[in-house]
Amino acid sequence: MEASSPRYTWAKPVAETRKPVKDFVTVERRKVTTQAIDQIRRLITSHRFVPGQKLPSERELAEQLGVSRPSLREVILALSALGVLESQHGRGTFVSSLSPEVLALPLALILEVNQDALHNLFEVRLMLEVGAAESAARKISDAALDELIEIRARARRALDDIEAFVDCDVAFHRAIHEASGNRLLLALMDSLSALGRESRLITARSRIVRETTLKEHQSIIGVLKRRDPAGAGAAMRQHLAHVARVLESSGLTPEAIALELGS
Repeated sequence: MEASSPRYTWAKPVAETRKPVKDFVTVERRKVTTQAIDQIRRLITSHRFVPGQKLPSERELAEQLGVSRPSLREVILALSALGVLESQHGRGTFVSSLSPEVLALPLALILEVNQDALHNLFEVRLMLEVGAAESAARKISDAALDELIEIRARARRALDDIEAFVDCDVAFHRAIHEASGNRLLLALMDSLSALGRESRLITARSRIVRETTLKEHQSIIGVLKRRDPAGAGAAMRQHLAHVARVLESSGLTPEAIALELGS
């Protein structure tokens, strides 16, 4: 039976492997699965395999890695669980889209089973968001400022629509990440946003919180206009500290919050 998950978006194959791949090295018998996973991972990170590309057949891949086909299936299952590979029934195994949403799925599982993960998520987000705001204050263009103003205006119009408001909140923060000019930070924050949207839906239940968010976003825009890195970092820190307090006082237990974040 074909199994699929509604949370995964199948990447359209961009290229099928027709010739043997010469980049594989036969792995040692010990730690076979770990070494094979590492080889496939390196081929993806070096762009030898790209998102949507079909891997060699199971027989070819097992021969090139020097592993048994059962061991290879373990490798494929492990990388599929991480969102790196996708097995399509009757078609073969493909590199996934490698989108932040897909790669964040294992982190969502962590949030479901680890009560401390939510707190850790906020700590990571705080460090990155404050740094992004400080960097954006040094580099932000007038066009990027106009975009932030427009996003906030959309959020005000969506004040009574929680999901639309949260989408605007995500877009507001992403525009700041882009304005920072740091592509690695942007990629990291995109991954976190796949999880953070769920926590935003919890905090945005209150209209007072949504109104406060609009005020805090206006303050952030103001310090960015002044090109004040320290002020931008402080405004972002204050904004996220407020979000954390709201979530902690939401009345939900850590377990319930974690479950909602993973849903």
